[in-house]
Amino acid sequence: MAITLTRTVQRVETYPAQPAEEGETTYPTLMVVYNDVFDDPDDEQLPVTATKVSHFSHGDDVSGEDQLVQDIASAIWS
Repeated sequence: MAITLTRTVQRVETYPAQPAEEGETTYPTLMVVYNDVFDDPDDEQLPVTATKVSHFSHGDDVSGEDQLVQDIASAIWS
């Protein structure tokens, strides 16, 4: 059998916008922590869980991220 990957959102943290220079606009940022579980029922050493951390700023493409991440980004950047 093949190794499968199951990715779940462990948590999403939002950070407030930093103070802006006059005439600038700043936006909150996101930190997303994912749990990646690699499994193969035929391999005794699996499953293995790895943690992946991603950071996003306004203008970053989050379309490939979990729907929860997309919804939070849309809410804080609109």
